[in-house]
Amino acid sequence: MKLKTKSVAVSFSINFSIVLTVVSVIISLLISEFLWLSIRKQKSVELENAAKVIEIAIDQQDTEQLKNGFTTLPYYIDYLVYSSRYATSSDDYDLISSNNPYLPHLPETEGKAKLYSEENYFIDGNLYILYYSRKFRFGENQISIQTSVNMDSDSSTKFFHFLPIIIGIAILPIFVLCFMIVLYYTKRTILPVVKMTEKAKKIGSSNLDETLPVTNNGDEFDSLAKTFNDLFKRLKTDFDRERQFTSDVSHELRTPVAVISGQSNLLRRWGKDDPAQLEKSLGIIINETKSMENIISILLQMSRLECGKIQPNYTKVNLKSFFERLREETQILSSVSKVHFNEKINVNFNTDEELLHQVFMVVISNSLKFCPSPLEVTLTYKKISGKHIFEIADNGPGFSENIVDHVFERFYRGDDAHSRAAGGSGLGLSIAKTIINSMNGIIEADNVKNGHGAVIRITF
Repeated sequence: MKLKTKSVAVSFSINFSIVLTVVSVIISLLISEFLWLSIRKQKSVELENAAKVIEIAIDQQDTEQLKNGFTTLPYYIDYLVYSSRYATSSDDYDLISSNNPYLPHLPETEGKAKLYSEENYFIDGNLYILYYSRKFRFGENQISIQTSVNMDSDSSTKFFHFLPIIIGIAILPIFVLCFMIVLYYTKRTILPVVKMTEKAKKIGSSNLDETLPVTNNGDEFDSLAKTFNDLFKRLKTDFDRERQFTSDVSHELRTPVAVISGQSNLLRRWGKDDPAQLEKSLGIIINETKSMENIISILLQMSRLECGKIQPNYTKVNLKSFFERLREETQILSSVSKVHFNEKINVNFNTDEELLHQVFMVVISNSLKFCPSPLEVTLTYKKISGKHIFEIADNGPGFSENIVDHVFERFYRGDDAHSRAAGGSGLGLSIAKTIINSMNGIIEADNVKNGHGAVIRITF
């Protein structure tokens, strides 16, 4: 298996394995110490019990056991019984019973077992015992009872002596085993990240609709993948918006540029010597230039609204004053046009007055272009189920069934009435929709029920 030294999985596995190995060794040593203390305590209890058995036999003057040995004691316990009438030191005691008289007479242990060791005590080795010693009065004599266990010959003690060596030898295999196990599970754990990385390498501006894989486990990796997918979705929206902007500009400017180019070539060839043609061509060039400026201005405003660079500025707007302003401006555009609304309306509405005014004027301007004179516009406001609904209805021919669903599309011209000859750029209702969307509203196109005319409905 080939390992990458800079791999997160390898680095994590090494560090975790080191920690796990050290923790395992520490826990093993602590458990060993606990077991050793438990075994020592158990042996201490056995030694104390053995001393009590001997003491009971002395109290009962069981000379048979003192002489021939205590068969009820475990075979691995050595005992010494000393007696003295006047004892001031261990040399003043006489040995009266023992199963191992070669052991030394040791001081009293004060109710608990103690370890005792002496180098070269025996010809063939050292002395290392756990012993328990106590004294008591028996008649006129003082009795000293000593029980002990040879720790060198005890199997459990030997095991604990070799345990550090065993642990030391086992450290490397433990580390390697931990490393392999941790590496395996780490690679499995970060596999979604690896897949996301490989997929992300293949995603560019041309395929932002691609998404990173989601396991649907509900974990942090899924959250990361979904976050990146949302990011790609937003980037795609931004790229599509820029592509749309570029496409729209290229599409709509193609005609005025062609007109300007044609008129310029005409003037170069012969028109400059003809005053009438010169005036006519210059007028056409100026008009087409203004048209291009207007298109670019509208498209830039739409782009800024869509990407959030222009934010609505909400204030309280009195709708009666708002509708009166629309009436005055409409009559400036066409003195014979009429704007109707409920004169008794007294509602304050929280909105961006200038942006909403722009939307209403776009709709009214559209009606002026495509409705017979005199234009009549009816403005209404109503509140239904907590929703604020505005309607702008005219007395024109209305929308054809085949175009009503497309009137808000950029540059859409569904019939002869929506041609360049009618004026405008085909962007009016598109920017109206963009503005309403930026204000979290909905704009819809419809026809007047049981009558003639178009209706633009705005809902907040």
